[in-house]
Amino acid sequence: MKFINNEFEYRSWIMGEIFQASVVGETTDFADQEIDDFIFDARPVAYPCIAVMIQTPGQPGVCEPRFVYKEQVFEWAHQMGFGFDS
Repeated sequence: MKFINNEFEYRSWIMGEIFQASVVGETTDFADQEIDDFIFDARPVAYPCIAVMIQTPGQPGVCEPRFVYKEQVFEWAHQMGFGFDS
């Protein structure tokens, strides 16, 4: 689980989690265009957000990113008895 503030943090997180490489300088088994396409397609809708990797149903060993947004956190906080609004 990772709190992500912006696109740079998202790219750094996804590179480490999925491609096991740093953003700068490390090589991977994937072509640059494949990486860029995946990063673009899997990006969050908004920042900040909480990012988690979940196992893809029916595909052991394959994970994909999921995101939790501010609205959901406020809803959960309200359900837990924290009396504040967004």
